[in-house]
Amino acid sequence: KDHALKTIYRLFPDPEASLLAGILLGVDNGLPKDLEQDFKDTGTSHIIAISGFNISLIAGFLLTVFGRIFGRNRGALFAAVGIILYTLLVGADASVVRAAVMGVSALVAHHFGRRQDGLNILFIVAAGMNLFNPFYIEDVGFQLSFFATLGLILYAEPLSNFATRLLSSFNLGPETIQKVSPFISDFILLTLAAQITTLPISAYHFNRLSLISFIANPFILPAQPPVMMLGGLTDILGMILQPLGQLLAFIAWPFVSYTIRMVELFGNMPGAAISVDFPFWGVIAW
Repeated sequence: KDHALKTIYRLFPDPEASLLAGILLGVDNGLPKDLEQDFKDTGTSHIIAISGFNISLIAGFLLTVFGRIFGRNRGALFAAVGIILYTLLVGADASVVRAAVMGVSALVAHHFGRRQDGLNILFIVAAGMNLFNPFYIEDVGFQLSFFATLGLILYAEPLSNFATRLLSSFNLGPETIQKVSPFISDFILLTLAAQITTLPISAYHFNRLSLISFIANPFILPAQPPVMMLGGLTDILGMILQPLGQLLAFIAWPFVSYTIRMVELFGNMPGAAISVDFPFWGVIAW
């Protein structure tokens, strides 16, 4: 991990290097304070914290690569091992462990040709983790990760169906709806679904509420798969042969830089976030 971290700082300038260190390795203490605040004010801090989003990208990438090399079933098992090793590499924080266990369970279900019940898996994983370590339940990262996933399970599909019906009411053709719906679902409605359940927890712990999150996320999220995939490959190649890694860094850098510039742009807008005093009973009521 130390070698990977040093390689990132050799290949990228700051603050791009510090952002990649957070996204890829979970080392999020290098960002300038004002940029870190912009991430909070725009409701995009989840990009830096390694959680389900990162794990799902890695799972998809490993499943594709190993599936082609070893076949569908063995590929799923190799991908599961890859997720476990990555979880250990980044430090196995509560939110990462939650995402990793759910990711591995999805791959096991894929291996046996079964569908997983997201709600059952989420609660089984949460219960198992807290039996292992009862202090997980006090971890803010665990709380946000758990409730973000709960929001996705409960509300993502209903919101997506509602958006499709709404688009249909405008007499748009089926092809147009088919093209527009995935973008709306992936970059707007998924964020909304997760924030329905995480908003009170975030407001309670951080006394800060982002008013621009729903606008900022659709501009920032599409760049994150290239950031993680290209950034990760750059780091791996840089550890093996630095000139090769440096070459790929020129391709990865624009996506990382774009992320930072968008966060700064939205974070500096007037009224991007407000201070709130959200009580604990408010969290329970929500």
